[in-house]
Amino acid sequence: MFKKSILLAVTALSFGGFVSVAQSPASSAASRTGSLSYHKANFTAKIGANYKSFKLTNHVPNSNYKNKETTSWAKSGFKKGTKVHVDMFASQGLQYNWYRISKYSTKKATKHTKVQKYWIYGEALVLPKSITNQLVFSY
Repeated sequence: MFKKSILLAVTALSFGGFVSVAQSPASSAASRTGSLSYHKANFTAKIGANYKSFKLTNHVPNSNYKNKETTSWAKSGFKKGTKVHVDMFASQGLQYNWYRISKYSTKKATKHTKVQKYWIYGEALVLPKSITNQLVFSY
């Protein structure tokens, strides 16, 4: 499962620059079950052109969390082309990846700065050419 995710990323990266990774629609991905793995990440991405087709949530849609909430795109302040910071992603295999995003800032955050983070389906993002991650935990 993890090797397939890396293979997809390497294939996408071979085109260079920012690329959009083709994935299934979020509605069908959220309804599927399987092992959900979380991975640390540290990169910037951009909000893609089709971002309004997907929801911003406080947890991965197919996770075990009971209090999942959605946030409107207007309230979040994100729009097409906005740079975002990705600090984590969740995968259930090759096609079902969600990314935890927050507003991109060139300023260094202090320990007391609270940053709002959202989970978004990968198809709504334009991913960079280099992505580094490591397995955090799975259930």
